[in-house]
Amino acid sequence: MEGFLVLADSGSTDQTTGKIHLLGAGWSLTGPVVPSSAVAGFLRVPWDDVKEDLTFHLRLVDGDRNPVEVPLIDGKTRTVGFRGQLGIGDDRPKEGVERQVPVNLSFSLSIPPLPLTPGGVFEWILDVGDVEVASVRFGVRPGDTDN
Repeated sequence: MEGFLVLADSGSTDQTTGKIHLLGAGWSLTGPVVPSSAVAGFLRVPWDDVKEDLTFHLRLVDGDRNPVEVPLIDGKTRTVGFRGQLGIGDDRPKEGVERQVPVNLSFSLSIPPLPLTPGGVFEWILDVGDVEVASVRFGVRPGDTDN
């Protein structure tokens, strides 16, 4: 299984074709105030490895790979992450060209503005099952240091 992640300003998934539509894709620096954004994930899986739908977890960690937590209204905190499933469907090729090309699975998640520390480095990590298959790092620019 091969995977990769792309950061973008916004993104959406075409449910009919599975294609991802991205705007402002490919950035690695943001902020110092972190706006809304999107993370697109892409997986290529050989057909022989496809047994059932794939469960994934997209999680945000800091530069030391500690889970990032954001404050909630009630004063508690919550780790930043998303869980989902990528469906294979019942129409699996038995032979031919379709069987020779890995199945492509993709998703796009809209991320609300996050209160991330200016000057910090962060990383989105994509786990499929219990296996890390992709990650993408980004930095949040430092705030104005002129006083």
